[in-house]
Amino acid sequence: MSSFFKIFLVVLTGFSVLVLGSGKIIAQTNAVPVESNNSQENLRRSILVISNEKIFNSTELGKALIKKLKEDEEILRIEADQVESYFVKEEQKLTKDRLSMSSEEFVKLSEDFDRRVEIERLNQRQKEQVIKQRYNKWKRDFRDIYIIPVVEKFMQLYGASIVIDIDSQAFRSVIVDSRINITDRVISQMNTSYYDIEELLNNITLQ
Repeated sequence: MSSFFKIFLVVLTGFSVLVLGSGKIIAQTNAVPVESNNSQENLRRSILVISNEKIFNSTELGKALIKKLKEDEEILRIEADQVESYFVKEEQKLTKDRLSMSSEEFVKLSEDFDRRVEIERLNQRQKEQVIKQRYNKWKRDFRDIYIIPVVEKFMQLYGASIVIDIDSQAFRSVIVDSRINITDRVISQMNTSYYDIEELLNNITLQ
């Protein structure tokens, strides 16, 4: 298999299947790619399964990305708490000063206060969305840059044509032969192959 392998999401008999192939969808419609004699051994060699989520959560690089996410979320939480504290104090002051101002002035200040609070809420939601989008991009890059090359090697080793992500909704109730599940082997290979976690982390998070 060449270095041009890409990952495709296709529908095979109603299921979501991750296919690694040289620019082509290897799986045929309504059929599992097996060799002509259809033996059980060939079936095992033609299809492998992985859990992308487990790989992400269990590899050192994946853990580093999760830690970075939590750090970003904590920074945003602290900022949100500070903003909330500021507005609480301002609201208390506005309530206290109400007796010394006219109704018109109070209404004007109250409306301005509500407007600024709503703007800040929107700002916080946008920041949360940015963090979520950034994290999802990290996971995609993690898969494309680091998982796929390792999976390709196992495909070569076992002569497999298809790798199924068993985390996909369609496969959550499917019973899989543990002998074709290479998740733990992928995790082990990645943890022993990639040493400079900080450098790899920067490769993903600084893009």
